[in-house]
Amino acid sequence: MTNTAASRTATALRHRKLAVDAFNEAHAHYEIAVLDHVAALIVEAYPETTHLTFDHSPHDRTIQLHALWTTHHSGTEELLLDVRQDGNTAALDLDELADDLSDALAGLHSAAWSTVRPDPRPDRRWVLDLPPADRVARLAELVRAHHPEAGLVTVEFSGDKCRVLNVTHADVTELSIDLIAGPTPSGGEDSLWPKETERQISALALQIQALPHLRAQHLVRVGGPATHTALLLLPLTQTNTRGE
Repeated sequence: MTNTAASRTATALRHRKLAVDAFNEAHAHYEIAVLDHVAALIVEAYPETTHLTFDHSPHDRTIQLHALWTTHHSGTEELLLDVRQDGNTAALDLDELADDLSDALAGLHSAAWSTVRPDPRPDRRWVLDLPPADRVARLAELVRAHHPEAGLVTVEFSGDKCRVLNVTHADVTELSIDLIAGPTPSGGEDSLWPKETERQISALALQIQALPHLRAQHLVRVGGPATHTALLLLPLTQTNTRGE
């Protein structure tokens, strides 16, 4: 193979890899966009809905909706709609919602799976938590419930997984950055937060990464675009803007 031919092959391969990355990013964006549309339709019809349950066929990867639920502040669940008994509701096109969810969750590594709890219920049905209207605000709320001074979190993305590496306090008035807490075994005695909180924060970070407008505003890659580590900037509060 001549140098010219080898150079052409290397260039073609590089362009192909860039195209694959662009395709994967676009597809993840599509999956979350479909999920957000489904969530918006459900909340419009049943504003109190916090999550839904569904059956998932491993053969054709289709979704069958089971029910809509709300979780009260006490932690108790309340059934809002049993799809099996009230499937003819005029408020929602349940068949279309099921088709859309099947589309969003079709891939084994779909970004939309981050909204699904990792283990099925005892009745073998899966639970999908509807995404919040403001993901960044909800993530900041979860982080600051345990670290009130947090200004940013360092996260590491690996495929369809996300891991929080540390939490940092950034004081914009004094241009200071102080590490609040570093990595420890999730859910352990000295961990950043409980295991369930870790799951929720990681899920939100994955969804933020998949949405270009949020990724551009709140994620800063560490070491350049080829790395998997990023700083996730939290919205400013009166605490970290004091003196203004």
